[in-house]
Amino acid sequence: MASLSLSFTCALAAKTKLSNWQEADIDWRAFEGTHINVLADQQPAFMALKPYLPVFKELTGINVGFHALEQSKMRRRRSKDLEKGLGLYDVLPMGVTFLGQAYEKNYIDPIAPYINNPALTDKNWYKIDDISPNSLALCQINGTLLSLPFDFSAPIFFYRKDLFDKFELQVPNTYEELIQTKIALQKAIDLNPELAGMSAFASRTLPGAGLNTWTVLPVMRAYGAQILTQEGEALSNSREAQKGIKAYRDLVVGYGNPSNSRTLHFYDIRKLFKEGKLASAFIASHFYNEIDTPKESDIWDKWEAAPLPKGPQARETSPWAWAFAINSKSSKKSAAWLFIQWATSAQTASLLSTGGSPPRQQIWQEQLFTLVNKPGFNATMLWVFEHATPAHIQSGIAQFPAIGEIISHAYSQIFYGADIHQTLNNSNDKITVVLETNNLKQK
Repeated sequence: MASLSLSFTCALAAKTKLSNWQEADIDWRAFEGTHINVLADQQPAFMALKPYLPVFKELTGINVGFHALEQSKMRRRRSKDLEKGLGLYDVLPMGVTFLGQAYEKNYIDPIAPYINNPALTDKNWYKIDDISPNSLALCQINGTLLSLPFDFSAPIFFYRKDLFDKFELQVPNTYEELIQTKIALQKAIDLNPELAGMSAFASRTLPGAGLNTWTVLPVMRAYGAQILTQEGEALSNSREAQKGIKAYRDLVVGYGNPSNSRTLHFYDIRKLFKEGKLASAFIASHFYNEIDTPKESDIWDKWEAAPLPKGPQARETSPWAWAFAINSKSSKKSAAWLFIQWATSAQTASLLSTGGSPPRQQIWQEQLFTLVNKPGFNATMLWVFEHATPAHIQSGIAQFPAIGEIISHAYSQIFYGADIHQTLNNSNDKITVVLETNNLKQK
C-alpha cells in the first residue's frame, strides 16, 4: 500500500506543471535546502493537499514535514508548541476560535509584512482580492491579518432529496418546520423495510468549544440570542437563548434521531450520511467533496443541500475558515510564507477543488458550480459566501476557548435532560466570572 501511495503521489506531481506558479515574479528557490514543519488537521482539504507536496518541493527546493492529526490531538499539539514557545511547527492550522488568543499572546506573525515584501510575494499573481471577504474576515483581529484561509465552510442542511421527494416532504424553512419534518420523515422511514436502521436527522451534540457550539450558536442567533454583547456582558441565559436551545434540543434528541445522538462526533454524523443511514443533518458545507462521486459515496446522486432554517429573528450559520499561520517562534519564517502563499494560491486551489472548499471565488465560478451538479447546494454556497458572518463570541475573542467550554457543556447537559433555565443561569454565572477575571466586562 505504501508503494502504491508513493506511486500515486509521484504521478500527481509529474502531471502538475510548475509554470502555474513560476508565473509569479518571485524567487521560489530562495530558500532551497530548507526544511519546514507543517501541522495540519485531518480534514479533507488538508489531506487533499498532501499528495501535492512533492510539487512544492520541486518548485522551491524546500522539504516539508507534514503532520496531519485528528482535530482534538492537533489542537493539543498546537497549544503545547505555542504555549512553550518551542517553534516546532513553522506553519500552523488556524481557526477563528483560537485566533484571538493567538493574537493576544503573539503566538503568530501578522501576514502583512510578508504580503508587502516584493521579494517574497507577487501581489498581482497572488490576487488576494479573489479570496472571499467573509473568509478573510475570519483571519484577522482589529484589522490585523493573521492567517490566510485555505478551506472555507459553514454548517448547512444536507438532506436526501430522493427521500424527501418520495415522501412528498418540503425542505423546512424554519426550525419549527424542521422539528415536524424530522418526525414525519422518521415515520415514513419506519414504514419502509428497505430503510431499516436509518434515522431522520442528526447534528452536533458533543461538548467542546468549536464542537456543539458551531451548530448551536447559529440557532441561538436565529432566535435573537447572543452569548456576549459587544460591551462584554454575558447574556447566554436570555429568554431568546432558552428558546433557541430548546429548539436545538428537540432537533437532536428523541424520535427521529440516532439512539446514540448525544455522543455522536461530527465525523460519525458524516459517516452515517455517507453510508445512507441518515436522511438529513447539519454538516459543514465542505462535506460535499466526500459524497459527490460514486467512488466516495453510495448516495452521491441522491443528496441535496439548503441553508440552515431561519428563526424568529434571522437565518444564520457559523462560517469557518481553516487557515495557515506562521509560528512567531519559527526560525524559517520566509520559507514558511512561501509554503502558505503556494498552498493558498488560486493555482493550488484549482488542483484541490474536489478535495476541499477553497475560499477563492474564481474557483467556484469556473469549476465547482459546474462540477457539483446540485442546484440547491450551489445556491446555498452563494448564500454562505455572501451572507455568512460569525457570532460575536466566535469572532476572535481571546476568551472563546474558555467561554466555549462553559456553554458547550451546558448545552450537553440540556441534551441529557437538565433544566434549561437553571442550566443556562449557572453557565452564565461562570461566564461572568471569566469576563471579570479577564477585565472584559465593563464596570
